[in-house]
Amino acid sequence: EFLDLRLADGNDCAGRLEVFYNGTWGSICSNHMSQLIATIVCKHLNCGDGGEIARDFTYGRGCGPTWLDHIECTEQHSSLWQCQSDPWDPHSCDNRAEETHISCTGRKKAMSPATFSECPNSTSCSDKEKLRVIGRKDGCSGRVEIWHQGSWGTVCDDSWDMADANVVCRQLGCGSALSALSEAAFGEGSGPIWLEKVHCKGTELSLWDCPAKPLFSETCDHKEDAAVDCSGYALVHLILYLLPLHFHPDPPRHPATETTRISTSVIICIFLGALLCLVLAILAGQIRSARAQQR
Repeated sequence: EFLDLRLADGNDCAGRLEVFYNGTWGSICSNHMSQLIATIVCKHLNCGDGGEIARDFTYGRGCGPTWLDHIECTEQHSSLWQCQSDPWDPHSCDNRAEETHISCTGRKKAMSPATFSECPNSTSCSDKEKLRVIGRKDGCSGRVEIWHQGSWGTVCDDSWDMADANVVCRQLGCGSALSALSEAAFGEGSGPIWLEKVHCKGTELSLWDCPAKPLFSETCDHKEDAAVDCSGYALVHLILYLLPLHFHPDPPRHPATETTRISTSVIICIFLGALLCLVLAILAGQIRSARAQQR
């Protein structure tokens, strides 16, 4: 799941610490909470270089799950997601009095609109537009990149497999995956590595629906950028392209002769044959990929 942080029921830089996980905002427990963690949170939220734990609980009690407890960070950690903690649990705190409240020393700095833009080229977009592959010109094979927090970033190849690749290809409208590639097969990317340990089942409609470890990772670098090789345009795209070639709404200007007339049944047979060849090619590619993985 994609994660996010906020300080609730105060202002942008002071409030009850909450994390967005599994589609729901929830609190973080204060056990083992330190000023270092508060500083990491404040920097993450662009609220200055320092912060402290508020002990008076002036920001009220939360009403959602309490997701995390026993977070332990070191000075080597630049993101809360790099720190050690107990496993995710909606009942991490024994009671609401253990929720964490933080006050940062700074105020949220004004950022350019592109910094937090949710879409690459517009104010609104679909999941498909937040995903791309960089490599071949067809846009269906290459290094996987996702748009998050105003910039394109890559995906680590840890646990990257055919199920993940199939979701990417389907989301891009590029048919099925022929192979799931690792070790920067289409070259190393730049910028952040937004995701690692993606675990798709293969039936999801979007990569955003797959469980994953989000944001920056200190255990992965761009030598491990994930990539995909897709079969090409989805069958529905092929159908939409071929149909106008054979069925025209306008009547012919000249009567068709016996040598040029093609019956509808012949056209359908040719079309179905082309689809069958495409399916067989995809199947062959998947068999080759499975054999290569077994080796």
